[in-house]
Amino acid sequence: MTITIIAPPAADAAAREPGNRPGIAHIDPHMKLVTGTFRSNSEDWFEEPLERGLRLILVQSGRLRCRIPGQPEHLIEGPSLCTIANDGDFTSAQVYGTDTPLRYTIVQLGMEALDSRLGWLPERLMRRPGGDPRIMSCPAPRAMQALASQIATCPMSGPTRDLYLGGKALELAALSAQFLSQGPARDQPRITCPDVERIHTARDLLVGALQEPPSLDVLAARVGLNPRKLTAGFRKVFGTSVYAYLQEYRLREAHRMLCDEEANVSTVAYRVGYSPAHFSIAFRKRYGISPREIR
Repeated sequence: MTITIIAPPAADAAAREPGNRPGIAHIDPHMKLVTGTFRSNSEDWFEEPLERGLRLILVQSGRLRCRIPGQPEHLIEGPSLCTIANDGDFTSAQVYGTDTPLRYTIVQLGMEALDSRLGWLPERLMRRPGGDPRIMSCPAPRAMQALASQIATCPMSGPTRDLYLGGKALELAALSAQFLSQGPARDQPRITCPDVERIHTARDLLVGALQEPPSLDVLAARVGLNPRKLTAGFRKVFGTSVYAYLQEYRLREAHRMLCDEEANVSTVAYRVGYSPAHFSIAFRKRYGISPREIR
């Protein structure tokens, strides 16, 4: 895997001037990651070639209007995920809002991502007669927004930075694939903005009581949701179930404690809510080694 890093610009007055300032780019034969800020002082249309493959554009803030051949004009406002599937020689045209900088993260995947046998592309992005590119956009869940922030504020340098960014690019692509493959669920409850805040409160309550976490019914009651809406909302916001999120958080906290703190395995197991025997089994299944091997 070949990785190219472009250092983010210094946070000075120049960063507030018009122009496109990409922060970092991860490149290999099948994937490219770019993140940055675009500040425009013009409302003219800007045209550029469309790369072949699948482009995942996470717009964190700002807005733009986008035109591609054979499709109606799209208005994209952050936070949102815009997905473009293209397998021909085409161009796109954009005009950017001038009042708010456009903060973006892009993962460009190769032609392999368009294979319908993978089963995660929605119908609107499937290849059609005539071969025109396809586009769709939808609100971006907070899990994607959090990943974009982690990419833009990568705390590492040198080879470890390359590994970190490569991993985050794959994670963002996987989360996008999961999000696109689920599609609109007709039988799922509608999750509103206030519901999302309640779901984040539920998450905070959950991870704040690792030794004795509340049951699903109790947790839902505490944040003012019914269990069905909390379960559906947790999957929408965090991409997993309440129980799976709790288990993953426990094991990640345990891994951190074993690496950073002078605590024995039994103490760590108790602090994250496991019995020592169950903890060792779950930890080995998650990380491939026993907790004692880390100590």
